[in-house]
Amino acid sequence: MTDKNALIIGIRNTESLCTSIAAEVKKAGYTLYATYQDEMTRKDVEQVAEDLGIRKLFKYDARKDEDLDAFVEAFKAEGVKLDALVHGISYSTASGAKLNLPLVKVEWGEFTDAIRVGAFSLVEVSGRLLDVFRENASILAVSLRWGRVAVPNFNVVCAAKAALESMVRGLAQSLGKARKMKVNGISPGFVPTYSLAKVGNTLELLEKARDASPLKTNVRKEDVASLSVSLLENNSISGMVYTIDCGVEIMER
Repeated sequence: MTDKNALIIGIRNTESLCTSIAAEVKKAGYTLYATYQDEMTRKDVEQVAEDLGIRKLFKYDARKDEDLDAFVEAFKAEGVKLDALVHGISYSTASGAKLNLPLVKVEWGEFTDAIRVGAFSLVEVSGRLLDVFRENASILAVSLRWGRVAVPNFNVVCAAKAALESMVRGLAQSLGKARKMKVNGISPGFVPTYSLAKVGNTLELLEKARDASPLKTNVRKEDVASLSVSLLENNSISGMVYTIDCGVEIMER
């Protein structure tokens, strides 16, 4: 079989959820490519790349067209064909993100940045990489459960994740018909990551989620990663967003 290649967008450091997903994708036999946002984050992502044996890193700030142009052209120039894309970036990790503003205080520029980074970038990247994807390739979007609920200090990120989940369904319809590609999403509950730490009250949020769960436990990164690979490899599932929150969503509150 032809070697499988995967691009992971969203690794921030060794504690990132996308780092756990990348490790599981690597175990499934994929050659990994990944992105870093800027020079401030590059060193941390390079450490992950060394640990996981990532073949190549590309600079990608979703707000900069030139970054997308550069790594798309690099894939084409090297003749790399992608079998999988994992999209896990969020405005919560973007430089200058103002997460603790009340939603009614959010300005238009802040809102459009959040939507572009956290949602529309999935469409941008998928569209620009169409000639790089193999037929029957898989795309996985990493959403968050707070795309369906209100979470203090996450204002526009909640809106962006809700938009992301809608885009999963739209892309699944269009890319499935045109290219036999699958597009799915995962919506984890609270997981201890860099992104969650930026919200504040991390321990309180994790404790509340654990107490609300019928399993009385928190989501593990390893379980999110395992589900991610299952969705990337499955040829009969598309357009779905799977919640993985230890059962919190089913409980009456």
